[in-house]
Amino acid sequence: MTTRRGWRAPGPVPMVAALVVIAVTCALGNWQLRRAHEKIDRAARLAALAAQPPEELGAGHRDVRQLADRRVRARGRLDAEKTVLLDNRPHGNGTDSRAGFLVLTPLQLAGGGGSVLVLRGWLPRDVQDRTRIAPFQTPSGEITLEGTALAAVPRVYSLGQDASAEAGRKIRQNVDLDAYGKEIGAPLLPLVIEQATDNGDGLARDWAPADLGADRHYGYAFQWFGLAALTAVLVGVLGWRRARRGEN
Repeated sequence: MTTRRGWRAPGPVPMVAALVVIAVTCALGNWQLRRAHEKIDRAARLAALAAQPPEELGAGHRDVRQLADRRVRARGRLDAEKTVLLDNRPHGNGTDSRAGFLVLTPLQLAGGGGSVLVLRGWLPRDVQDRTRIAPFQTPSGEITLEGTALAAVPRVYSLGQDASAEAGRKIRQNVDLDAYGKEIGAPLLPLVIEQATDNGDGLARDWAPADLGADRHYGYAFQWFGLAALTAVLVGVLGWRRARRGEN
């Protein structure tokens, strides 16, 4: 049926297929835009929180879950024997393509405040032997450090394996706070400190900004919307050609 002079709609099957493609690609484009906006909004929130004085972690503190994304300060002793390395982590600044480790160490808080896991920094990995760990220092004695409170340890996709399956290993893919606390016999606070203080341990701490990847999401959105537009153009061309064949 001719729906407009000079243009005839394609058959029902290609028309429905085209509409599905347009709907799906537009939905994916909008999702990528939302992801970009979420990262930009979180970066703005973190910038505002960074201007506030750090919260002190210790005994008698309120629900620490409320401290997520805030600056915190903690005093205690790092338990070097319980350090774990998270494998396959890129350098946080986004410009270094080398694979490496994130170094995690429990901090026994002073004053009986329990323990908290500290994301201390990034360490490059030996390209020949991943078990050959570059030396780094762990301060002895009581220290004070500052950083950003994270709700959980950053994760990477691990095919067919959860964090509990890696118990006892020095090098792991992921760490679950509850499971790791039970493993080391020291219940951990439900947050992780992304350390900002430089204590001379030799670890890199130029953490990825919260809006890292926003430009990539915009690029993906442009690609999805472009595919939707291309599909619409193809429908128009097919309809125009069909109308011409009908006239001839």
